[in-house]
Amino acid sequence: MKSLSPFVVLAGMIGGALACGDSSGPGPQAASVTGIAGDNQQAARGTLLPFPLSFTALGSNGQPIQGVSVSWSVTPTGGAAFSAQTSQTDVNGVATTNVTLGSTLGAITIQANVSGVPPVVYHATVLDPCAFATTHNVGETATGALTTIDCNLNGAGWYYDFYAIALPPGQHSLRISMRSSTFDTWVDLFNESGQGVAFDDDSILGIAQNAQLDVILTGDTTYLIGANSFDRFTTGGYTVSTVARSAAMNGCRQVWVVRGVTVSDSITNSDCADSTATPRRYDVARMVVLGSAAGSVLTLSARSTVINPTLTLYRVGNNYARTLVASNDDSLAGSNTNAFIQYSVTDTSVFDILISTSATGETGAYTFGVSASTTFSPRTSGPVSRGRGSWWRGVGLPKRSKP
Repeated sequence: MKSLSPFVVLAGMIGGALACGDSSGPGPQAASVTGIAGDNQQAARGTLLPFPLSFTALGSNGQPIQGVSVSWSVTPTGGAAFSAQTSQTDVNGVATTNVTLGSTLGAITIQANVSGVPPVVYHATVLDPCAFATTHNVGETATGALTTIDCNLNGAGWYYDFYAIALPPGQHSLRISMRSSTFDTWVDLFNESGQGVAFDDDSILGIAQNAQLDVILTGDTTYLIGANSFDRFTTGGYTVSTVARSAAMNGCRQVWVVRGVTVSDSITNSDCADSTATPRRYDVARMVVLGSAAGSVLTLSARSTVINPTLTLYRVGNNYARTLVASNDDSLAGSNTNAFIQYSVTDTSVFDILISTSATGETGAYTFGVSASTTFSPRTSGPVSRGRGSWWRGVGLPKRSKP
């Protein structure tokens, strides 16, 4: 897929300017302007510039002047819309407008036509929405809308808005929620190279149609939230929020993970019930594994001093059907009850990892880890499983299917 990085970060620059001129006409006349703010901004087509454009009109005595007529225009025509299009300076001599960019990509020039002085000139850049992301932080809620001029990723028919979230060094457990009252939401998560690492459709599959993505990530990098929809060519308003969550599994509902994470949790009687070995319980992690022709090795471990852990690896297919590809109980039979899997993935695939127990009825703490390494380690820890994966259309996820 097309790489979406480096991300474009919203920025505004404030400069100063002074202009003089003569004019005649009704109403107060400015002698000069100052405090010009909002020049040299950039944003995606169809979106608001992050900061309003403004300036202060001064009279011949050098003091702010009220009631000066101002109108806003743009070159090329249709390159932007203004709120307000025309106005008068306020009691502080300030004129301001909010700018919504049009659909023409590239540089545009905006003029504030001021009674009494030459026009005040601003510059802006209209960016391709597929190469643009709004800065987003943990703890924030963003309000947006999918429109027909948003990014149509890979031409597949789903409109996207992107939000860049930069995470500091360390491990981060997040919940990313997308909600709408008008359409069925879907949220994707990409890494800094533009590769899909997680997705979510419904907080309760097929029932609650607001997306809720629980994910544990490594930091010191930037991720990209792709806000979109279950159905093609869908438009409408939505909110996206990101909050910190406890670094733990969530029973039957999957928690997405990436290479390099470690999770400490417990098997409890409230975890997901294994229908094949009642009353055995399990937690489930889900991840995208980027494959390669040479084989990208996925290394998993589950360790405990109180239970005998078991790991089972499934490939996830259409309608979220699971196909068993590898499992392990004891990494060294009779001497090491910790579970260990190494699995060679030649094609990028989505996997579910079930963390369970060897015996029914066991409960207790464990530590689950996904190695950052993509190569085989020495076979001192137990058996190795190999297999071949498959990759999904679009961004490589089982999109869009429901049971």
